[in-house]
Parts: sequence; C-alpha cells; structure tokens
Amino acid sequence: MPITVLEERPEYRLGHAGSVYVTVWFSELSMVALDALARHHEVLAKKYGKITLVSVVVGATQAPGPELRERLRTETVELAKTRRGNIVVVLAKGLSAIITRSFLAVLSLLSSETMKVPATLEEAAEQARKLEGQDEETKHNATLGADLVAFAALPRPK
Repeated sequence: MPITVLEERPEYRLGHAGSVYVTVWFSELSMVALDALARHHEVLAKKYGKITLVSVVVGATQAPGPELRERLRTETVELAKTRRGNIVVVLAKGLSAIITRSFLAVLSLLSSETMKVPATLEEAAEQARKLEGQDEETKHNATLGADLVAFAALPRPK
C-alpha cells in the first residue's frame, strides 16, 4: 500500500499507510511542525485506534530549543497512549546525524515509550510489522519497506 501524503512543507512531509504514520523531517522541528504532527496523529488514532509512528530524519542543523523540548516532553506522553511503537530512522549524515542522535537520546530519557532506532527504512518496516498488537494490514504489508524508501526519497517540498 503506497504512503498517502497528508501534509508537506519545506521542513517536513507527513503521510500514512493505514495505521503507520510516517513523518519525514528535512530540518529541525518547529512549533508549526509539532502542531501538524499532533493534529494528524490524533486523526489517525481516532480512525485506527493505535498507530505506529515511523519518523525519518533527513536533516537538522540544530537541536530544538527549550520551549520545543518542553512541548515534546509533554506531548510525547499523551501521544504515546495511542501508539503501538515509535520508530526513528536517521538518514542524515555528518553533523546533522550527530545532532539528531544526541536529541533522540535525550528524548528517550524523557519518555516511558520504547523508541526503536533501526539503521534503514527496510529494517523500520520489519520492526513495524513485528510490533506487539500490530494490525493485520500492517503485518502483511510486504511493500512497506519499499514504500518508506520511496516516500522519503520524494523531492523536498518548496
């Protein structure tokens, strides 16, 4: 099942394949991005019950500031209630990758939710399919890995 685009801006692209919510981040987080993330998360959770979040980090040049970190901390607790899993793939290279992995380490300390950080999108798809309580459609989605790769490779929105 191909990934349906929900919203895109120069900073991010959001989509889903059934109950798998896919976010692609081209730059650092912003309040606008967090608003969109939460809004679509809520809609998908209402439709599917529990969702699986797969985040793909393509680039970031700085860690979020204190205000964003605080909001993330509080939202993560609420959003985790409607998630089966939180999977993050860091495709960024160099300094962006270091910044992202450092931020993820801090975020994982703030959340009781288990975060998986596979090396590739194909591994992310495999982990998503194997999550406890995963819906049948996702378990049997043999093209999820290729769909994630294709979605992340779409041109950055302008």
